[in-house]
Amino acid sequence: LTDLVLRRLTACLTNFILAGIGEQRKQGRLDYQDLLVSTKEILCDPTRGSVIRSKIADKYQCLLVDEFQDTDPIQIEIVTLIASAIDTESWTSWQAAPTLPGQLFFVGDPKQSIYRFRRADISLYLDTQKKYETGQLQLSTNFRSTPEIISWINKVFGDLINSREGSQPSYAPLTPMREPAPVGAAVSIVGSVAHPKSTIGVSDADSVRLAEAHDITQHIIRIVQEGWSVQDNNVWRAARLSDIAILVPTRSRMTELQRDFDRAGVSYRVASSYNVWRSPEIRDLVICLKAINDPSDSLATVSALRSSVYGCGDDDLYRFRTNNSDPWVWDPLANSQHATRTKASDPVALGLAHLAELHREKAVVSTSELVGKLVKDRQLEEQCAARRHPGESLRRLRYVVDQARAWSDTHNGDLQTFLSWITQQTAENARPIETIISEDDDDSVQIMTVHAAKGLEFPIAIVAGLPLRAPTDSGAKVGYPQNLLLPEVKIRKDVKTLNFDDWSDAEKLFDRDESIRTLYVACTRARDHLVISLHRKETTAKSGSQYRIPAELLLGASNGAPHTEFDYTAQNQILRISKRDHYVSRPGISEWRERYANAVDFSGKFGILTATRIAQASESSMMTSERDETFDPGLLKDAEESELPLQSRGRYGTAIGRAVHAVLQTVELKDGNGVKALAKLHAAAEGIPELSEEIALLASSAIDTQEVQSAVQGRYWRELHVACPIDGQLIEGYVDLVYESDDGLVVIDYKTDQIEPEEIESKVDRYRLQGATYALALEETTHEKVSKVVFAFLSSHAKAKCVSLPNLQAAIVDVKEVIRREAEAGSRP
Repeated sequence: LTDLVLRRLTACLTNFILAGIGEQRKQGRLDYQDLLVSTKEILCDPTRGSVIRSKIADKYQCLLVDEFQDTDPIQIEIVTLIASAIDTESWTSWQAAPTLPGQLFFVGDPKQSIYRFRRADISLYLDTQKKYETGQLQLSTNFRSTPEIISWINKVFGDLINSREGSQPSYAPLTPMREPAPVGAAVSIVGSVAHPKSTIGVSDADSVRLAEAHDITQHIIRIVQEGWSVQDNNVWRAARLSDIAILVPTRSRMTELQRDFDRAGVSYRVASSYNVWRSPEIRDLVICLKAINDPSDSLATVSALRSSVYGCGDDDLYRFRTNNSDPWVWDPLANSQHATRTKASDPVALGLAHLAELHREKAVVSTSELVGKLVKDRQLEEQCAARRHPGESLRRLRYVVDQARAWSDTHNGDLQTFLSWITQQTAENARPIETIISEDDDDSVQIMTVHAAKGLEFPIAIVAGLPLRAPTDSGAKVGYPQNLLLPEVKIRKDVKTLNFDDWSDAEKLFDRDESIRTLYVACTRARDHLVISLHRKETTAKSGSQYRIPAELLLGASNGAPHTEFDYTAQNQILRISKRDHYVSRPGISEWRERYANAVDFSGKFGILTATRIAQASESSMMTSERDETFDPGLLKDAEESELPLQSRGRYGTAIGRAVHAVLQTVELKDGNGVKALAKLHAAAEGIPELSEEIALLASSAIDTQEVQSAVQGRYWRELHVACPIDGQLIEGYVDLVYESDDGLVVIDYKTDQIEPEEIESKVDRYRLQGATYALALEETTHEKVSKVVFAFLSSHAKAKCVSLPNLQAAIVDVKEVIRREAEAGSRP
């Protein structure tokens, strides 16, 4: 009866979920998994599938799947469908589908398959290996690690990784190619002796973690003080903190390490975006965004004012509360009322006025601009200097600003949608694995999860935080056996489906095998030195490796493998950095003046010179970015645009111009197929739907030119971004169309300002330096000659006029002179 009820419930829940997914599809709200499923369904469609597969196969004649051990079942089905014969009438399974010879390639290491929680099951890799038995090559040479590390890995994991049908591959030994490190133990083990049970006042797990954190801290201090060797650009040098990475299975293992590092003075950073969103400075930033988004949320308002962003104390809030009725109702107040309340420089009134200002602006600026303004106005980057780990705080803040900019580039949502996205990032079950790149001058130990470290390498890797006990079946569980429609379910020990225990036993073997592969991934991240922490508590001996925790498995397998054991029980050092590493001598007044002058001079230089700036340069020694009476929108295309939406970058300076460029960026240039539909689409996007016909005519006039038709006969590139340094100054621009000819590269620049024949010469002269800048940047980056630059003056009532830039080389010389002159002049008024 229990099985029947649970089956009925799971069937109802399955139908409910599928109905919800169907509703999401109707609303166009698809996530990555939805896209995969939809792609597979389209390729399998009995009516359209073969046609679609044929078109894809024509475009992609060979498919290479890298990191194949991380592929899930739907992805392999999609790949097989694309590589299979087009005339395949029915689709049963990817295992049975024949693929065309030489069309499908796989690269992967089954020993690094550690993403079962994302359905990247090792059995999928092993099944594929069986299907394509011929043509397999074994890559065994390791260019990363020293011979001693490879020898230890081969011995340990040669014992632990044993072939098991559908669950574990056989171990393939690695062959080293590097020389050993001259100073320091290649493989170190700390915590080889198990901790006794029942430590008074502290739980067994806590005592183990505290001891482990202590030993790792002391070992890091030893590494730095003894100057263990690490290789940097083929040269051995003494190790620094930034050479060390601590790899832990889960984020929960980081807390004790951070506390002990703080105590001992070891600088560190947590390289995980998961921890960024939970850091104090980012929590303060997010609560301020919540207050800006919803003025009626008094709790968010007060929390924002009390945060480090606005710095109001409880005494300030109490005084403001007693002196004002409805103190936290700030949205309706007019600017004049805010100005009156802020005359006395009350911090609460100033904070509320700023919140009101940002609330008004959120309707007219992008989310990334709003976040950037909050950071800039409240000097949050400067505040990082007062925090315990200034570099770490600054890096977190910049990461969030970058995430906001990336989110704004890919979403059209408002601040509320962005806050919902942040909530998803901080969910307990979220699994973000992206790491935060360190600064070049950051000398700190990195702490990250093994999954985040996959694909990376470190001079010194410390593997720590291994599980202290075997996983249990406590709590509710849902399992998905292969080839079954409904899952196996357990609510509690005595409430479960009939076949749940069989699935659970098989799952334990899968988990155990994957835990060993996870250890393998962690250990193979080390280049010069590998440190293993085997801290664990005493356990009751049981027969069978399935009952042994990872630390016990590693300890047993390392017997006979060369390594060095360290004991820090009686050692408690603090890392002391020499003062000369932190302080520099005070310069004399003349040296200080020289440094000051150099800093002012450097700050006044242009970060980037666009083709537009160069074209607008006057004959004087100064450049202005202001538009004068002769302003030409055709020069606005390359204006500085870091905050513009992606789709608007590099396009013409008017609404019509942007729409025409958008059409020409995507339309079929051979015959102009679809130009009217694209014109309607982009005209609506620019807010000028009534001009769609004119936009279509302008785009068609470009397509009909001999130059554009010459381009499509060979290789060509549209909307090409070019950038390169010239005499120490970075220049950039967007080229509308570039194609290869027998004489070299040809640049085509569309101009939508419809002109009379007598105006052509003056217009070409005005655009002369802009076109020459494109040619210069292309020649510098591609080392290919640019034979000519063509300006295509488009028209809605006549043929487009194509005019080549005369004396291109002389124009390029003039561009270099302008770059030199303007770089010297800089941007100071």
